[in-house]
Amino acid sequence: MAIYVHMNVPSRAMRMAANVSVLIPDVPLKKDPEKGCQKFQTLYLLHGFTGDHLSWLRGTSIERYADEHQILTVMPSAYNSAYTDMKYGLPYFTYISEELPEMVERLFPSSPRRQDRFVSGMSMGGYGAYKLGLSCPDRFAAIGGIAGSYHAEYRYQGKVNTVATLCEALYGDPPQITPEVHDIFTMLENLKKSGADIPRLYTCCGTEDRRHQDSVDLKEFADRIGVPLTFEEGHGQHNNEYFDKSIRRVLEWMEPAGHPVYV
Repeated sequence: MAIYVHMNVPSRAMRMAANVSVLIPDVPLKKDPEKGCQKFQTLYLLHGFTGDHLSWLRGTSIERYADEHQILTVMPSAYNSAYTDMKYGLPYFTYISEELPEMVERLFPSSPRRQDRFVSGMSMGGYGAYKLGLSCPDRFAAIGGIAGSYHAEYRYQGKVNTVATLCEALYGDPPQITPEVHDIFTMLENLKKSGADIPRLYTCCGTEDRRHQDSVDLKEFADRIGVPLTFEEGHGQHNNEYFDKSIRRVLEWMEPAGHPVYV
């Protein structure tokens, strides 16, 4: 079974302590005079709305899956921030995109190479995974969304269960998104136009899930602009049973090495 570490770490950006759960595969690491030191490929795994760093641990068997795939798994708390530098609040995106990876790679045997970093999440965390991966395409090899709430503007249009005052804290008063910063569709199109190396993309959603159309919209948009995106759907609702099944599928799709890599 993977080794579980709970961290309560100081964030310079947020000027507060932040909670992070880390799973480390329980396997010995080697050092080779020619190949270098072994380190783990790393999955940044993001929780959904109302969740925190314990959501995946309490709701799924991610501890077992991380050990099976021998992948170091990092689960930060971002609470209801939508993984955003809030207009009136805390800069969660800066913390997770800049401070957290540096800290993880300094404290744990986490490979710093792009091909060894992955990001995934469910619901709000699916949106966060795409926001993080598309904002930092030079850092992540693959992005996996599970029942993602990909339309940022739906938060303040009353189409998701978000309180109005939170939307104002996220996006201003009146709330308004900046497309190139918050809108997944705009970010993906801009990356395509720039000729940048886009991470591999995946999304899945249950057909009985209220967020199903978001994944359909993302897949159709990616097809329209010529960006490969794997979309899988089937029976399932917005619950831990579906998230558990899906994170296992995401790990299979991401195809991590299944063993420590030499760096």
